[in-house]
Amino acid sequence: MGLWDKLRKALGGSAPAKTQGDPNAVWLYLRCGRCGTAYRVRVDRRNDLSREDGPGEFLVRKQAMDNKCFQLMEVEAWFDANYQIVSSEVSVGELITEEEYKAAQPS
Repeated sequence: MGLWDKLRKALGGSAPAKTQGDPNAVWLYLRCGRCGTAYRVRVDRRNDLSREDGPGEFLVRKQAMDNKCFQLMEVEAWFDANYQIVSSEVSVGELITEEEYKAAQPS
């Protein structure tokens, strides 16, 4: 944890979305509704997000496919100004947390 993260935590602020070493990425973690495969999808802050009227600052619409049963999922997610998910809808699957994603990965 860096100095700014410690200061932000001490002052009660929330940490920005984790970027997995990529400053322009926001990660969505999904579980397939057909086969249960957990995987992640990269959202590029510069190109994938748009500003629209709705429950958040930014909107992304993405299609994603797992590599087990190849089920196509459609994701619509709204983000606040800190790139935290405010509202989401996933067809044929669900959003999961990063921790759930990591727990589902083989060791």
